[in-house]
Amino acid sequence: MICSIEGKLIRRMPMEVFIEVGGICYLLNVPLSTSSVLPEEGSPVRLFTIMMIREENPELYGFATEKEWKIFQKMILLPGVGPKLALRILSRLTPDEIWSAVMSGDVEFLKKTPGIGKKTAERLVVELKDHLKSMGPIAEDVSGQFVAEAIEALTVLGYRRNEAQQIVRRTATEIGKKPESLESFLKEILKRM
Repeated sequence: MICSIEGKLIRRMPMEVFIEVGGICYLLNVPLSTSSVLPEEGSPVRLFTIMMIREENPELYGFATEKEWKIFQKMILLPGVGPKLALRILSRLTPDEIWSAVMSGDVEFLKKTPGIGKKTAERLVVELKDHLKSMGPIAEDVSGQFVAEAIEALTVLGYRRNEAQQIVRRTATEIGKKPESLESFLKEILKRM
């Protein structure tokens, strides 16, 4: 298995990059989140990789961070989630947003990614939860009920659901520990708004 590649960035496109290693140029499929953080063409670069052979055609997938790499590996094991859909998810959502949505059971948030319907979003929540517990940026106790309740509380206060999800997840990530109560968690969230 090829788990990383290091070389010179020859060409960067939104979801593909070319990296030259020892005179050989490799084409890697990447999420937008990876291509957006790559250096200028001609610069040295290192990406985490996964090689997949489909219909006798090998494909390399590259990721700027280990979290993206690990989440991609977990997602492609799920029925109905192939590498293209997994790349789309990682292009739209950060690993922390995926983690937070899965841990809080936020199917609606996951459904906003093109190509993800209710059933796929529910499958992601159910089947990824155990795999992602150890990876998350948020302390386990913060993630569960407090995140979902805080999102609901903010929508009741008139915030758009999208805004509420982003600020709640960002706050949970930043505090990184279990709040004393939902009230104290909401106070932290409102301070950051």
